[in-house]
Amino acid sequence: MSIVCAAIKNGTVAISSDTMVTFGSLNVSAKHRRSAGKLFSINKSVVGLVGWQAVSNMMEHLIIHDRKLFRLDGRMEIYDTMLKLHGKMKDEYFIETKENEDDQPVESSQLAALIVNKQGIFAVGSFREVNEYQTFWAIGSGRRISLGAMHALHDQKVTARRIAEAGVKAAAEFDESCALPLTTRTVRLDR
Repeated sequence: MSIVCAAIKNGTVAISSDTMVTFGSLNVSAKHRRSAGKLFSINKSVVGLVGWQAVSNMMEHLIIHDRKLFRLDGRMEIYDTMLKLHGKMKDEYFIETKENEDDQPVESSQLAALIVNKQGIFAVGSFREVNEYQTFWAIGSGRRISLGAMHALHDQKVTARRIAEAGVKAAAEFDESCALPLTTRTVRLDR
């Protein structure tokens, strides 16, 4: 798994991620991989992905070859985009849509993403649910640790970048599937 964290502070939104990739019990650090990034720029947004490497590759391919498909300026625009992406992922990339059939409301996109842009922070889950966050959020295996670290800093006199990076550093310290170095991007809010 991985960790991607985002925070809003003083008119800026920051997104930060670790660079570890796991293949079962095998951990591969950025030192050994040429493409270790989990943050992708698309139009005026930054998308952070966690989960299956195959799904990250699909998304990266779609970002490169079908940029116009990505409309990410608000919660419902992101939801519309996810519906379109799901169809393409099934038809053109042959994604397996089953997770746990007994407790599953709709087909899975096998995707977890955190999106930041001038509108704020948006999280996308595997069933295409989209939530907007006002302060900070995290996705990935180290999210509980990250949320605690970001919560402890949010009311302090620190930047959005420092809050998001603290979340990634905490996860890298205590979650076996997360590791430094980290990468961070910032965006000015339109508020």
